Amino acid sequence: MLLALPPAWARLGLLQQDGRSRSIELSICETQDPDDALRSVHSELNAQNKLRKVKPRTPESFDIDTYFHFVVTDDTSHLYNPERINKLATTQLAVLNTAYAPAGIAFKLVVPPTYTIDTAWATDSEKMAMKGALRAGTYASLNIYFQSNLSSPGAAYDPDNYLLGYCQLPTSETTTSCLVPDYPASSSPSNKTSGCTSTSGPPATYINDGCNILISTMPGGAMLTFDQGKTAVHEVGHWFGLLHTFEGDSCANGAPGDYMDDTPQEMTATTGCPTGKDSCPGNYGLDPIANYMDYSSDACYTNFSPQQQLRMTDLFKMYRLGN
Repeated sequence: MLLALPPAWARLGLLQQDGRSRSIELSICETQDPDDALRSVHSELNAQNKLRKVKPRTPESFDIDTYFHFVVTDDTSHLYNPERINKLATTQLAVLNTAYAPAGIAFKLVVPPTYTIDTAWATDSEKMAMKGALRAGTYASLNIYFQSNLSSPGAAYDPDNYLLGYCQLPTSETTTSCLVPDYPASSSPSNKTSGCTSTSGPPATYINDGCNILISTMPGGAMLTFDQGKTAVHEVGHWFGLLHTFEGDSCANGAPGDYMDDTPQEMTATTGCPTGKDSCPGNYGLDPIANYMDYSSDACYTNFSPQQQLRMTDLFKMYRLGN
């Protein structure tokens, strides 16, 4: 049962739908752990950032081709008519663009959202069939699947068990690794390349790419305290390659955490929006509860750190751009 899991991953939630409220078991994020290759890239880029402190750099600007897919069950389809879907898409896109504007990232809907009534797809029990039918664009295109009854991947569907979201981290299976070429050879890491030369595999190699989001987390949604559209902001951060601010759950000296020097170390994920949370009191700074990559409530989220902003554009160029 989810209630046996650590509090950071499983909580009691409140869903307000069809004029009534009910308590549910809620998982926050089930994005998989980064592989060794991505950790190595993060470590290398963090080393470059230490050199960059004498040479500040602002993020580049990128427009991301974006596709929204609404997938609902038979018994929730009455809640999502075309007018509501268009409104949800518009407001969610605005939330994403507001959150990512400081990083120079803008999301552009290529086509109107798709709409599918399929209970198996809406619960995520047949995600590959869903993505095989709906996914559009390239590896640089963001596909978000807003599902009415998203459940933990691989779990039997339980109407009282919901998952806010998960996303696919960028993978080296679809691109060659490279580093940001903005340092002279004398000061850069030894395996710096002269540029980012990408290789693209067939679409089947990245058909699973994208983000799966519980539809009731969209702006004005039914998932109380997670109803401002910021679950999508958090998960898309993973799509760009960011890790949780509490990555590794450690306060140990030298622990890499999320490989960002400007997000204080954090031992535990945040619940709600607590004042003065400090899970690593021996280290500098309070926990970054306002950071989009923590597990705070939507009202608490306000920012990506400057290094996270740079890291997203660096990783996008390395893994996704041109694929």
